[in-house]
Amino acid sequence: MLMAFGQFVFETDTLSFTELQRQRTWNHASNPVAKGRPKRQYIGVGDETVNLAGLIYEAQGFGKRQSVDDLAMMADRGSPYVLVDGSGYLYGVYIIEGLDETRSTLLFNGVPRKIDFSIKLTRVDDDRVQQPERVTA
Repeated sequence: MLMAFGQFVFETDTLSFTELQRQRTWNHASNPVAKGRPKRQYIGVGDETVNLAGLIYEAQGFGKRQSVDDLAMMADRGSPYVLVDGSGYLYGVYIIEGLDETRSTLLFNGVPRKIDFSIKLTRVDDDRVQQPERVTA
């Protein structure tokens, strides 16, 4: 297992991603001052997104086209899901904000031999997951 998103499991035979990009932001208020740089005050955690990109080559046993539709149905529900990788690292609770797919190398009947996909997940606050506090020395 590469990763689980709720009950959806990312694996080579279902849907495998080749790249995971994680973006985290923190919010700071800006206060202008005379003859100087604005002063900044930390006001809290900002957005956190995870982007997964990958390929499906169903004819070669690498992923299934139906898996993209399964994720789209999860997105239609609008529900948040826990995201955890194969090593047990808990990312948190996320919603699906975007799902892009490009179908190419089409057969005579329109079936794609290759599908590129990317999924945008955005973290949401949820009491179901408690992240442990990290102690700094």
